Amino acid sequence: MIKRLCILLCTLLSWPLVAQTEIDWQAPEHREHPLAGQLWHTETERFESLQTYLNQLPEGSWLLLGERHDNPDHHQLQTWILKQLAETGRLGTVALEMAQTEQQTQLDEWSGRGDEVTAELLNWSPGWPWERYESQVRLALNQASRVVGADLPRSAQMQAYRLGAAEGQLDDAHSRYMMELIYSSHCSHLPRANLVQMLQVQLGRDQHMAARMIETADPLKVNVLIAGAMHVRKDLGIPRWLSTAHTSLIMTPLDQATDAIDYRDEVYPHFPNGELSSDLLLFTPAMPEQDHCAAFQ
Repeated sequence: MIKRLCILLCTLLSWPLVAQTEIDWQAPEHREHPLAGQLWHTETERFESLQTYLNQLPEGSWLLLGERHDNPDHHQLQTWILKQLAETGRLGTVALEMAQTEQQTQLDEWSGRGDEVTAELLNWSPGWPWERYESQVRLALNQASRVVGADLPRSAQMQAYRLGAAEGQLDDAHSRYMMELIYSSHCSHLPRANLVQMLQVQLGRDQHMAARMIETADPLKVNVLIAGAMHVRKDLGIPRWLSTAHTSLIMTPLDQATDAIDYRDEVYPHFPNGELSSDLLLFTPAMPEQDHCAAFQ
């Protein structure tokens, strides 16, 4: 505990907050938290400079940015990261969970013309509010090697529901673990008989996004995926199917805890080699907690 306290205090004194002159926190809770804006390496348990870390990412690798979909500061940080890579000429492919492969024609058509694009011109799904992703998409269209719709099309998701994920599944323990997560995340109100099919959709989406990333990566630059935090977890999501070099960074809303280790996710128990669920945590203010299960009570 003393060691961790020393690391925290020394780091807070030596590293500046992430983009403190450019990011005006929008999420209302824990803006003054001592960890807000700090980047923490989960294995070494040390804080890092985000700018320095970005500068050290190897060519051809993927940086997986895991977000909370409703947190505006996560969207701000995505734009900031894309901008830093673009300004050094290192922004490769930007892949989006929020766009399906069926939208690739529109994304390619508007490459280099991000300032002119609209949600309608990209056939953007209303399920992903455009105002949350407009700045990231426009910057990427202007500056990235390519913007890629990474998600599995709806018709293919239905096929996975009926017939199973294209690449199958991992071990039985992983399947049981994932089904319990799906069940609890749906407020424990899903018919358990449907969990096997819902797992296949989740696996199919992760497999498809991994395949799209492998086939579209720019080998000379740093490639970036924007997706939900669960998808970028090394023990559960896309990295289980990703054969190329990658770094998993999860943007993490803060609560009352002030020790970074308290925010490290519990790892899937059978994950090989004793690895952690992410490489990095980037701490942010939080949105007010919502009881999404209240409607079921």
